[in-house]
Amino acid sequence: MGERLALVVDDVGANREFVVRLLNGAKFKVMSASTGKAAHELIVLQAELPMAIVDMKLPDMSGLDLVVELRKKFPKAYLVVASMYDERTTIDKAFAAGCNVYLVKPHGFMELYKRLNQSELSVLGVEPPLVIDQYGPRLFKPLDKLATGTVSTVKVEADKLSADKSAIENSVADKSPSKE
Repeated sequence: MGERLALVVDDVGANREFVVRLLNGAKFKVMSASTGKAAHELIVLQAELPMAIVDMKLPDMSGLDLVVELRKKFPKAYLVVASMYDERTTIDKAFAAGCNVYLVKPHGFMELYKRLNQSELSVLGVEPPLVIDQYGPRLFKPLDKLATGTVSTVKVEADKLSADKSAIENSVADKSPSKE
């Protein structure tokens, strides 16, 4: 097994140090940076980067732009985007940028730690994309795959509601006193 090297990029010092300690506990050698530029300086001479955890918002660039660059330079890297934003469009953009895991702060870190201790990165890296949030881990399903099922589900539910509404209206009409 090669060296378990990780990069942590977060502009908030307390967050960055927490993640560094977490990864050290999972037996990683960790490099950390507070900006995209500092991250570039750390990785420029690296031949391999097994893992990176990147904050969504950095002071000098988007965390997603950094993820795109990391994915190009290190195609086998296990890339995690960490964010406070639990919004569908943001999550979709993170996976489009090339991340393996979208982690919602602060909820997902312990689940990630558990996974890193239980599995090798080579195994985690070939698993389907994962979202880890306050509800725990779940597989990421691209919006286009959801859309087809969602439209059908919404139509069926709308038909049921329409039928229920008609039944209620008929029932109320039958029980209403006649106006004679």
